[in-house]
Parts: sequence; C-alpha cells; structure tokens
Amino acid sequence: MCAFALAANADVTLNIADFGAKPDGSDSTLAVRRALEKCAATNDKVTLVFPKGKYSFGGNMASEKYCFISNNDEGLKRIVFLLENMKNLTIDGQGSDFVFYGFVNPFVVDDSSNITFKNFTVDVARSFHSEGIIESFEKDGFIVRIPENFPYRVREGVLEFTDGRPVNKVQTTVTKEVVYEYGGLLEFDSKKRETAYMARDYWTTGKLVAQDLGDRRVKIFNTRFKGTVGNTVVFACGHRNYPAFTVSGGKNIRIEGVTVWGCGGMGVLGQNVENIYVVGCKFTPSQGRIVSCTADATHFVNCTGEIVLDGNVFENQMDDATNIHGIYEQISEKVDDKTLITRLVHGQQLGFKTFKPGDKLEFVHGKSMITFHTNTVENVEVLNKEFKRVTFKEPLPANEKLVGDAVAKLRDYPDIKISNNYIGKNRARGMLLNCRGKTVVENNVFHAPGAALLFEGDACFWFEQGCVSDSTIRNTTLDDCRFGVSGKGVLAAAAGIKEDFEKSRYNRNIKIYGNTFKVFDDCPLLDLYCVDGLKWYDNKIIKTTDYPAREFKNSKRFNISHSDNVDIKE
Repeated sequence: MCAFALAANADVTLNIADFGAKPDGSDSTLAVRRALEKCAATNDKVTLVFPKGKYSFGGNMASEKYCFISNNDEGLKRIVFLLENMKNLTIDGQGSDFVFYGFVNPFVVDDSSNITFKNFTVDVARSFHSEGIIESFEKDGFIVRIPENFPYRVREGVLEFTDGRPVNKVQTTVTKEVVYEYGGLLEFDSKKRETAYMARDYWTTGKLVAQDLGDRRVKIFNTRFKGTVGNTVVFACGHRNYPAFTVSGGKNIRIEGVTVWGCGGMGVLGQNVENIYVVGCKFTPSQGRIVSCTADATHFVNCTGEIVLDGNVFENQMDDATNIHGIYEQISEKVDDKTLITRLVHGQQLGFKTFKPGDKLEFVHGKSMITFHTNTVENVEVLNKEFKRVTFKEPLPANEKLVGDAVAKLRDYPDIKISNNYIGKNRARGMLLNCRGKTVVENNVFHAPGAALLFEGDACFWFEQGCVSDSTIRNTTLDDCRFGVSGKGVLAAAAGIKEDFEKSRYNRNIKIYGNTFKVFDDCPLLDLYCVDGLKWYDNKIIKTTDYPAREFKNSKRFNISHSDNVDIKE
C-alpha cells in the first residue's frame, strides 16, 4: 500500500511545514515535491497550505521536464511546482511570498483539472531583465548608472549581466557562469514609471561594447539608442524561458489573489485548456524594478470553454496584458488528393499539440486570410516538432495550390470575459483579442502605449489564428492610449492580409459603445480594415494635455477601409 494513500471522498488539508518547508530562506523545493506526491495520492479534494511567510525555491532539487510552451521558448526545464495528471488541488499561500532563485520554472501544470492557486506572491531573486539610469549622452554613446540589484561586469569590452557571484578569471571549455542575456533596449519614464513617450525598441545582439567607469557607472558605445537623462533604460530579457505559470491541457484552472512581481517570460501561459480564470491578481514590478513580466502578462492558445480575466492589475510588463488566439499550420507539401505535410512555422510554436484524428480543420489562403475549404482529419503522423503528415477523410480541393496556405482547428472557441481590470504602463499594446467565441470587454481602464485593443491574426508571420465573430467593448476608459509607437489607432482591427482586400472580411461583428476616450491629440480612435459588421455609438471623447500632441497628415478619427456594414454614430 502506498505510504501516501489517504481515505477517499474526504476533503484533506496538508501543511507544507510537515514536509520540511521553512520560511527562513532555506530551499523548500524538495518539500514541495514530497507534498505534491502526497496530494497526487489522494482521491478527492486536497488543499496544500503554506503558513504565511517567505519561502525560497531553487533548481538543485527541482523536477526536470522538456516543455514545449507556445509563444515562449521550448527546452528542458527545472520546475519547482510540477503538477501532472492531478485533480482537485488547491495551493493556498495564505499571504506568503514565494521567491525563486536562478533559472527555474515556478509552476507547470500538465493535463490537470480543478486546480486553484491563491493568496501568494511570485518573484525572482534576480530579475531576468536589467535596468540602468541614463546619466548623459556623448558623441560616441551614453552613460548609465546600474543599480545594485542588477549585478553586472564588463568583460573584454562587453557588458554582461550576472547573478553577482564571483567568477573564474581563467575561462575554459567547461566553465559554468551565470549570465542574464539581453536582447534589446527600451526607455521607461522614471517618474511616471511607464514606457517613455514615443519610445521604441532598439534591438541589439546582446553584446554591447562598453567601458566600466567605476561607481556602477558604465559607458555604452551605441549611438542608435536615444532617450532622456534621468529615465530608465531596460535591458530586455533575451529569452522567454521561465514563465511564472505554464498550463497545458486539462480544465478548470483558477489563479486567484496572486501577485507576480517578476518572471522570465509570460506571467500566465494557458494552452489547450478548457476553462481558465485569472481573478483578483496583480502583475506589477516589485520594489526597485520598473518591469514585471518580461513578456505578456497572460497569453492563451487554442483554449476552449471560457477565459475570464476579472479584477486584475496588468502593468509594466514587456509586452501585452493578454493575447488570445489559435494556431495556423502552414501547408508545406501536397502528397496526394487526401494527404498533406503541414508545418509549424513560428519558432515558439514548435511541438505544439494542434489537432488529432476527428478534428475539423479550416483551410485559409495565406495571403488573403479567406477560408476556402473545410475537412476532417483521418490520421496524424507527427514527424517531429515541426512537421506532420496529415490524412483527411474527404478529397482536398483539386483547383487550389494549397502549398503556402494554412490550416487550423475549428474548435469550441472559448467565451471571453474581461472586466474590472487595469491595463497600462507596459511595452506594446493593451490586449490582442483574436478569438471567435463571444468576447465581452467591460468596466476596464486601459493606459497602453499602443492600441488598447487589437483584433488581428495572420498566416504568414506569427501564424496566430484569429477572426473574431462577436465582440463587445463597453463602459471602459481608454486613458491616453497610443502615447507610444505600437499600432495606428486606439482600437484597431487588422490581419496579415496581403491581397484580395475587396473580398476578405476577416474580423466580424464588433460593437463599441458607452466608453470614454481620453485623448491628447488627433490620433485615430479606430483604425481597421477588412471588417464586416461594426457598431460605434454613445462613446465620449475627452481632450487632455497629458502628452505632447503629434501631427497626423490627413488625420481622421476613424480610419476605415475595405469594410462592410459599418455604423458609426459620432
């Protein structure tokens, strides 16, 4: 008999302290593994509680698994909280702080159901991005002062960020050093604690030529980056390896009352999940930093059922507050009249579980986004993480080229409910909503440097299946959005359409009413094309002076083209 077997049909509460965890700075990873083993051995509801305190977790005792994580980087992961094929589990932090050390994935949930995380904070001991305060600009570069919580060194004339531990002066082929790679520069307004007005990314090779001036002052020999003295330059995380929560498969996942101070990727990534809820959470920087998540705060791919984002704060992340979409696979080869070779093109979608026998697929022209055929999968042979051999029940259309077009699963698209959230101060846009289920966005505040909401999808670059069919934006405040460079309008509908603009109508049935638009210049409120069905009424526009007004040539509040059934009541 298993030593961890518990009586069936009983609600059980387990205390992490009984497994050796201590809120004293010692590594509690092994205690978590033992506790989760016991949780998995129960037959009914279990609550694992952490008495309030500060718990530390590292990678030496962590689980290990190779993970394919959509829109993040694949790889062999060290995982602290690994939940596989579990059900009816609540992890209650009771107000505790969880601090993760080094290169570990905090939470990975695979094929598990009825899982709740609540009442704790998630942070990393050393953030995966780095920051510096701009001191001056010179003819051949600029000088920054790097705060102490971002350890660094200049080695052989190149700026590197580290974990602060001393390293060997003599390097060998087996030397192991901790380096926090960076991939770009972005300016933040230090006073407003948001991306600087009209700031744009300056991508680098991650090897900036530099000179250490002493007293934590570094001169960087780069003349492309421009900014304002006193502002913060963020050295963006080079990879998306360490999302805070990765949820794959399963159903009924709830994250409630959790604060994510920092992570090395997305805050919450859900893929192929039925019903996921993020309620009363905060994605915001911890003290001494200006960035929280180093990518999207939340991101959902090929999910079903419903997705609920309610009462959250999404701020200072290095990408969007959320992106909800499916995945297209490109048709690489036609084998015969019923068989194709398909390919996952985008590097951060490789290995994704897209479809299986019995699934119905849509066929989409890669350049026009027009659906021209549907068919049912008879058999799937996964050749590797990139290619599949797919056989269909019905013959493929003989009069279509097919190669270069795309396929995606026609599924039970989730209903989206986004309410009572604050979204702002981040890089890029507010939210990307690319789901065909009923989508309602209400009672939110957006203060994004790009478009507050973007409806898109494409089969040529990101390969994200979109095509909204019933979306409502109401009773929401759009507060000085588009003070940056992402997007053309406060609200935008676009797609990767390259041809057949007169025929393609990718996004449909968008209703916008009862909202307040605070604007500081003549930036378009709406920018859209290839839409069928849009209603705009009872929206209020308030002029502000919060940012310098920009000049727009031939500016119009509503930039609309190649669209049908558009009803705007100004």
